[in-house]
Amino acid sequence: MIDYSPLRGGEEMILVEVAPRDIDFFNKLLEGYDNLALVTTLDAKLGKLALWVTKHAKKDVLAILKCLPVPVHVLEARS
Repeated sequence: MIDYSPLRGGEEMILVEVAPRDIDFFNKLLEGYDNLALVTTLDAKLGKLALWVTKHAKKDVLAILKCLPVPVHVLEARS
């Protein structure tokens, strides 16, 4: 179970899954987008990551996830 308690005012979370071997590369890719999202690894063995975004950046981040050179499965987008 994921603890959503860090969510405050303008923060939103997108839960994604990537291949465990792609976690570092995925993080670097998002850093290249001017840090639109803060990436937190929830389970490295399963490749589960939380992306912390502002409500204004969420739409852009979801669009970017579809264009990355690594497969990304969006598990949940929560506000």
